[in-house]
Amino acid sequence: MRNTILVAAAFMMATTVASSAADLPVKAPVAPVSAWSWTGVYIGGNIGGGVASSHFDDPCFTCSSATPTAGFFTGGAQIGYNYQFGSGLVGVEADVNGNSNFKSSVIGGDDSDAFTVRSNIDVSGTIRARAGLVVGNTLVYATGGAAWADVKQTGTEFCNSTTTCFTLGTSFPSGAATGRTANFDGTKWGGVVGAGLEYMINPHFTVGAEFLHTVYADSSAPIRDPNGSASCSSTIAANCVLRNNLTTDVARVRFNYKLN
Repeated sequence: MRNTILVAAAFMMATTVASSAADLPVKAPVAPVSAWSWTGVYIGGNIGGGVASSHFDDPCFTCSSATPTAGFFTGGAQIGYNYQFGSGLVGVEADVNGNSNFKSSVIGGDDSDAFTVRSNIDVSGTIRARAGLVVGNTLVYATGGAAWADVKQTGTEFCNSTTTCFTLGTSFPSGAATGRTANFDGTKWGGVVGAGLEYMINPHFTVGAEFLHTVYADSSAPIRDPNGSASCSSTIAANCVLRNNLTTDVARVRFNYKLN
């Protein structure tokens, strides 16, 4: 009898405690901390490297071609604006970069006279749209737009013979410049596409990495004698040139400061 009373009392206490616990307010779950906004104007810098490919061809004079390809260093600054809507982001960006020298090559190497050719872009830039996805504090994006470059294309004819060359009525020793040139200096526009990844360290600073592929419009350098006249008297002027098609592939790291 005594054991029965104890069991009944314990059951009543357990029931009372459970009922009291059910009446307590339920604590709401803690909401995750929201990501910082990417919306706003930003400025920053970038540094990296790339590969430049310059395809030279001569439709008439030496009737040959060459494609020197080599790496180069690049660094510069950018300014842009992002607008974030939920997990989406769109924006615009402009940048300007300085670049190291590209590789030279020889065109017409099977002839007694040949050209040393080179194409450099000391300064280049892009104007691009960006669109991406924000996941937490990370942005993954694609980008594309217009590109420009200050192209300096040079071609210098030299005596490619192992002995001497007779050019323009003059004898030149092996390796000597003949005075004939094919130069172009001007701004060329093109197109650029790429992709990148960026991480927001705090509400103002971001770091990231970016890849850009750029193709520029062809440039043509007229082949000239030392006195400035066209070297191809029997050929139409459009074919008395050294043409160049320049492309670059750049990978770079970037850092930005968001102003607002």
